[in-house]
Amino acid sequence: MYTLNKKQSTMSKWCVTPKPRPNADVKLICFPYAGGGVSVFYPWVDLLPDNVELNIIQLPGRGSHFSAEPIADMTSLVESLFSELAPILHSDYIIFGHSLGSRIGFELIIRAIRVGLKPPLHFFASGSAGPQRKCFDRKVYELPDVDFIQELKDMKGTPAEILENKELIELHLPMLRSDFKVAGEYSYKGNVNIPSPVTVLFGKDDAISDEEIHMWGMYFSDFSKVECSGGHFFIDTHPHQVIAQLNLYFETQFAINAA
Repeated sequence: MYTLNKKQSTMSKWCVTPKPRPNADVKLICFPYAGGGVSVFYPWVDLLPDNVELNIIQLPGRGSHFSAEPIADMTSLVESLFSELAPILHSDYIIFGHSLGSRIGFELIIRAIRVGLKPPLHFFASGSAGPQRKCFDRKVYELPDVDFIQELKDMKGTPAEILENKELIELHLPMLRSDFKVAGEYSYKGNVNIPSPVTVLFGKDDAISDEEIHMWGMYFSDFSKVECSGGHFFIDTHPHQVIAQLNLYFETQFAINAA
């Protein structure tokens, strides 16, 4: 059984908690997509129920964690992240991840179970095929800067103020390449049974197939799916439908009234 170290009682730059709620019934841990940061989820803090504490993962190379070296492989990333998240994982928690974030969240769950911690009450995998399927069929992270930046523009997930500012994009390229390397190289090869339900949220106009969505069900005790309006980044273009799904879950499971 993993024992919480006193040194781990204070959260680090790896996790941002906009509004700490020590007495919350459940902690919601959110993992952004490749290149994403705290801003993806920060507006949620006033839209969730009062008894839910929002915790947003901030990987190295962005925000207040900007000075840290980005990590470009899943194993090292999850090992480092796990040591920082241990205090939260001793509580009742739910994981929400979008795209690459869902895969990092999935690996974190496996790591937690392996050391004897309890699994999440629920896992929300958003905008992602099952973890056994790679995100990309080519190494976009190895493209020359001009071509890589064009790929980012085509994907429409990186803020325009970064892409259109030469100095900003140069500062963010190492982080973006690292994230896309993790996303491009990762695929789950193991066999795990996680005693938690999974809900897969997917964009109606995204390219993910129904078969790829159902792949998540292989690893969890129960499977459900929810179609959302929008494409791959529906979490940005239609955030209120995502919040509505989460609040419906909280209402049903905890009899908590949404904010």
